[in-house]
Amino acid sequence: MKKKINGFLENAITCKFLIFLILSNLAVFIADTDTSFDHTYSTIIYYFEATSVVIFSIEYILRILCLDKIKDILKPLMIIDLLAILPFYLSFIKINTIFLRILRMFRLFRIFKVSRYTDAFENIKKGFVSHKNELIITGLIFLSGIIISSTLMYYAEGHINPNSFGSIPRAFWWSVITFTSVGYGDVYPVTTVGKFIASITAIMGVGLHGLLVGIIGTAFMSVLKSNNNDVESETSFSLIEEKERIKV
Repeated sequence: MKKKINGFLENAITCKFLIFLILSNLAVFIADTDTSFDHTYSTIIYYFEATSVVIFSIEYILRILCLDKIKDILKPLMIIDLLAILPFYLSFIKINTIFLRILRMFRLFRIFKVSRYTDAFENIKKGFVSHKNELIITGLIFLSGIIISSTLMYYAEGHINPNSFGSIPRAFWWSVITFTSVGYGDVYPVTTVGKFIASITAIMGVGLHGLLVGIIGTAFMSVLKSNNNDVESETSFSLIEEKERIKV
């Protein structure tokens, strides 16, 4: 029974249909935030939502039936599946309006269900896992740079511009925006020392961007190369088997 259910869930047609349904739900979720759209198509939206939840609920139940251990229900993808349908059922219970709105936001989790049906997400996961140490170190460098630049800017500009640099936490906003090279221009230094710190921070941000992109690019390339090698190995093995069969 488990093999039949798994075969149905992993079937190419089933996967494509579920991907289409997930993307359609995402589109409706986005459009539903527009008041005029919601008022015009509220009935259609409700029935579409109800139909989608029924389908996702059936899928969730089938996946539970395929589990080897009951504790596997706490795996990330299973939790995402539950969060994708839970808000609809809880909407029938009289609960706090704000809490209900938060629950409805969980409908956005349906987009993460796509990761079940495509190898791209698995490749991304493998890439990050294989280079997690480098990514952690780069993240720590970013965090250290933000803290240091915010501290220096606090001492350089805090007494002149207390609204923006009056404390180290307040200076975090400027530091993050400068490090990421966004540069909104809503907060900026006015002293010579402050401008010097800002210049060094911006240059460091550009350098760290290059480092981060290089690590991520290397991670993805290594995963793709590994996948290609696996395919080539399987092909070579099949050809050898075929030659041996022909000889026999």
